[in-house]
Amino acid sequence: MQKYLIFLNIYLFLGLGLALNIFIATTDNNNDLVVNQQPKNNSEDTFTNFSDVLNEFDALDNWSRLCNISQTGHNDFNIVCIIEGNSSIRLSEFRNFTDRVSLNIRFDLSVTCQDGVIHFPWPFRADKLNSIYIKDCKIKDYRTEFKNPLINSIPDTIKHLQMDNITVILRTKELFDSLPRANSPITRNAECGPENAFSIIRRGTKVNFTDFEKNHKLYDFETAMKNYNHYFNIQKRTCLYNNLEVFDFSGTRELEKNVVTKIVHTDMAENLQILNFSSNNMYDTIYKLQGWRLRFPAMEYIDFSNNNITVLPMIRDYGMIVKKTRSVGIIDIRRNNISTLTKGMIDSFSTHEFVKVDISENPFLCECGIIEVMKYLSTKTMPKAYDYLGSLECANPLNVRGRQLSSLSFQELKCNQETVINFPLIVMSIIAITLFVIILMTIYFRNLIKVILFTRLNINFPCHVRNDKNEEKDYDAFIAYSEKDVDWVIRTALPKLESEESGKACRICLHHRDFIIGYTIADNIFNSVENSHHTVLIVSDEFLKSDWCMMEFRTALWKSLHDKGPYLIIVLKDTVTMENIDPDLKSCLNSHTYLKIGDVLFWDKLKYAISFRHNTKQMN
Repeated sequence: MQKYLIFLNIYLFLGLGLALNIFIATTDNNNDLVVNQQPKNNSEDTFTNFSDVLNEFDALDNWSRLCNISQTGHNDFNIVCIIEGNSSIRLSEFRNFTDRVSLNIRFDLSVTCQDGVIHFPWPFRADKLNSIYIKDCKIKDYRTEFKNPLINSIPDTIKHLQMDNITVILRTKELFDSLPRANSPITRNAECGPENAFSIIRRGTKVNFTDFEKNHKLYDFETAMKNYNHYFNIQKRTCLYNNLEVFDFSGTRELEKNVVTKIVHTDMAENLQILNFSSNNMYDTIYKLQGWRLRFPAMEYIDFSNNNITVLPMIRDYGMIVKKTRSVGIIDIRRNNISTLTKGMIDSFSTHEFVKVDISENPFLCECGIIEVMKYLSTKTMPKAYDYLGSLECANPLNVRGRQLSSLSFQELKCNQETVINFPLIVMSIIAITLFVIILMTIYFRNLIKVILFTRLNINFPCHVRNDKNEEKDYDAFIAYSEKDVDWVIRTALPKLESEESGKACRICLHHRDFIIGYTIADNIFNSVENSHHTVLIVSDEFLKSDWCMMEFRTALWKSLHDKGPYLIIVLKDTVTMENIDPDLKSCLNSHTYLKIGDVLFWDKLKYAISFRHNTKQMN
C-alpha cells in the first residue's frame, strides 16, 4: 500500500512541464544539449537566405525526413513535423541548426505525433524559435534540463507555446534527479518557462512512468517531497510575464495547487486576459481569486468550468480599474458541483457591474428553501448579465429534474411555507443542544480539564494549586521506592518531574540523593516527609517486602492524618494482589484515589497532584 501512496503524491507534483511548478532538479546526462553549441551568429558559416536555410535543414537527418520547411515571410519559416511509429526527433539537433541562422530569421515549429516520440527538454529553449505547437506526442527527456545553467545562454524567443494531449514519459531516476536538493536550485528558465510569451496553452497533459514499479524503492521520495514543498514556500521566485495574454492549463487529471497559487499570487502578468483552469478536478481553488481584478487588471475571462467546486465564495466587483480592460470580466463556473443558490450569492451578484459569474449547468438541489430564494431574487434589481438566474434548472430530486427553479411550487416539493419559516428555529435549537452537551461534558470531565490546563497550558487554579502558607518547604514531593525500582525512578520519573515538559518543574527528594549523611535512616525519613508537601509511594511487589519502604509509608500516613490534608500520593507500578498488602496500606488503597503508570495522562495527573496545595487549619 505504501508504494501506491508515494506514487500518488509524486504524480500530484510532477510539474507536468510548465516551470510554474517551481521544482529544483538536477541533470547529469544532458549537458551536451547546450554544451556543444557554437558561438551564436558570428561564425563564418551562418546562413540567411531560403536556399541556405533549406540546405542546412536537409543536413538534419531525422528532421529533414520527418518535417517540411517552408518560407512564410521574408525572414519567417514554418516547420511542420509528423512523427509516426518508432520515429523521433531531438530538440538538441534543432538547436544546433538555429545557432547557425542569421539573427533576423524566425521559426514556427509544429509537431504532430501518431504514436511517435520526441526528445524535448523543458523549457523547449532554442534560439530564434518564435512559436511551438506540439500535439498527441510522447515527450522524453522532459525534466533533464531543470538545473542546467547553460540553458540561460539561449535567448528566450518563444512568443506562443501550445501543447495538446501530451504524455510525458518519465524514468524514476530522471524524476528523482530533478527534485530539490541543497545548493542545487532550479534555473529561472525551467521554473518560469517562456517569460516573453503572449500565450502559454497546455491542454490534457498526462504523465507515465517507464520503471516506477521496479525502481521507486531505490529513491527517498518522501524527503524529496518535503524539500520540494520547502522550496516552494521559501523561494517564491517571481516570474515576469509582461506580454502574457492567455494562460491555459486545462484538462489535467490532477492539477497541482502550487501551479494555481504561483500564477495567481506570486507571478506578475498584468496583461493577462484569459486564465483557463477548466477540467482539472479542482474543488476549492476559486478562493484564491477573490482579488482577481487587482492582480489582473486586464482580465476578461476566467474559466473554472468542469471542475468539482461545491461552494462559491463572495466575488467582489472592483470596477474597470484600467482603460485597457475592454469588456466585463466573466468568471465561468459552469458544470461544477454547486447544488444551492443562496440569498448571499444573490446579494453578491446584485452588486456586480463589471463582472459576471456564470453558475449555470450546475446540479442544483431543489428543496423547500429554494422557493424562498427565488422569491427573494424576484424582489432584487439584478444586472442584465444575471438574467440567466431565472432559467436555472433542477438536477435533483428526480421528479423535478429539468424544471426551472423559478417555476417550482411548495406542493411539488411536498413542503409547506411553515417548514421554510421555521428553519432558523431548527438551527437555533441545534446550537442550543450542542452548547448544552458541551457544558455537561465540561462538568463531567472538569477534573481532567483542570489537569490538562495546568500541565499543558500552565493555567493555575488559585483555590487548589500552590495556595499553602508553608511554601517555604524544601521539596514538592518525597518519593518512596524500593531499591529494585531505583532505575525507573532515576531514568524515567525524575527527568519527567524535574523538567518543565508538563507544567512547572518539581523539587523532588530522593533517599539515595538527598538524605543527610550522619543522620539515622529513620530521622532522614521523618525529615524528608516533614520537609515535603507530598509523599509519593511507588508501590510494587518489592516495595511491599521492604521494611524501610513501609516505614516511609507509615510516616507519610501519620503526616496526612495529623495535618488532615492530601499529602499521600500512591502510584501502583506493578499489579499488586490485595492478600499480601499491609492492612494500613490496603485501607489507603480502598479509601484514596491512586495512579497507575499505564494511564494515558499519568504524568499530567502526577505532576498536578504534586503541585496541589491544601489550606491547612491546625486543630487542637
